[in-house]
Amino acid sequence: METTQTASKTSSSKVYFPGMNGIRFFAAFSVIFHHIEQTKFWINDPVQNNFPHLWNTMLCDNIGHKGRIIFFVLSGFLITYLFLAEINKTGTLNLRKFHTRRALRVWPVYILVVIIAFTLLPAVSNIYHHTGVSFNSELHQNFWVKFAIVGLMMANFARFLFEPILGVTQLWSIAVQEQFYLVWPFLTRFFKKSFPVFVSTFILVKVFLEIAMKIYAENYGIFPNNVITPERLSTMIRWWDVFAVDQLAIGALCAYILIYKKDKILNVIYNPVFSGATILLYIYLFFVRVDFYGHTFVEGLIAAVIMMNISTNMKFPVKLENRFLNYMGNISYGIYLFHNISIITILNLIIYHTNLQGNVLMFNLVLYTGSIVMTIALSAISYKYVENYFLKLKSKYEVIKSSRNESVQKQP
Repeated sequence: METTQTASKTSSSKVYFPGMNGIRFFAAFSVIFHHIEQTKFWINDPVQNNFPHLWNTMLCDNIGHKGRIIFFVLSGFLITYLFLAEINKTGTLNLRKFHTRRALRVWPVYILVVIIAFTLLPAVSNIYHHTGVSFNSELHQNFWVKFAIVGLMMANFARFLFEPILGVTQLWSIAVQEQFYLVWPFLTRFFKKSFPVFVSTFILVKVFLEIAMKIYAENYGIFPNNVITPERLSTMIRWWDVFAVDQLAIGALCAYILIYKKDKILNVIYNPVFSGATILLYIYLFFVRVDFYGHTFVEGLIAAVIMMNISTNMKFPVKLENRFLNYMGNISYGIYLFHNISIITILNLIIYHTNLQGNVLMFNLVLYTGSIVMTIALSAISYKYVENYFLKLKSKYEVIKSSRNESVQKQP
């Protein structure tokens, strides 16, 4: 059988996967589109009721969800790859260094965005919910409770406890990842000798519980009870769906397959017919309602196959590797965190300082252009003046050096 050809490490000994930045770029911008349409659905201005929007259409839902799935799979892959590389190098995994690295990478910009969304954004915007209630007035109800829950990386709980908090609605996915990474390095170290079995079991249990709850909900009348009411069960299912740790674990399993060179599996993933069929299925799922049992697991597998081919298969024709994509990928964390603040700011300017409400074309042109430009500007400033400082500190705690910079990449 043909031996796989992969690319991951560079001659400078830093771990680098070509194309990852390009993947980050497209995932981030798919989420921007998703949230612009979502925000248009939410708002109501005093002159014109709801703006025309694409929210709850199959295309809009699927684009946003697939972007988020890619982020989850990619995150699980990259971090677990570094875990396994460190275990191979040192025989163990330094939990203190990992959590220090993670805090330096994630927390500074996260906290900055939370502070802006809770203080500055309400001062410059006054957007109304489509129910006619001001988002600002909703924010001030239980203000400090909301601030604490979101600020302490529990935004996925805030998603179900409160009305949308403008500027931070996207932070639920960061919170899920941080909760996952509180225990994942310990589990990786503990199960290092049986890692593939552990990860596979972890994924199956997560998916099984999801399917079991949905089947129970559909047949609730047969086994009703006073503790798990239909409303509570519905909330549990929705929370379990967004707690997409199975997608993070799928990425982790890909890292194991790559770092231990499981050629039989890699040859299947890299097979042109298989990868081509996977891409066609991925495109197809953009245009159908995706709500079958275990769909988050299936979509995670699809995202993993595409990610592995783009970033680790040297023969794959799609590279996503150039200076522009690399830079945009580098600032993608900022893009993900700042884009909702930008959307709300631009919407406020349009509603209260222009007469574009009646011109659908110009309204959307200004909204999309303004939101994207502002997002990129804030992300670039954040990357240069905030993230870079903490990234330099983070590098002091790296056991296995990693890089997002294309300049270190040398193909073997």
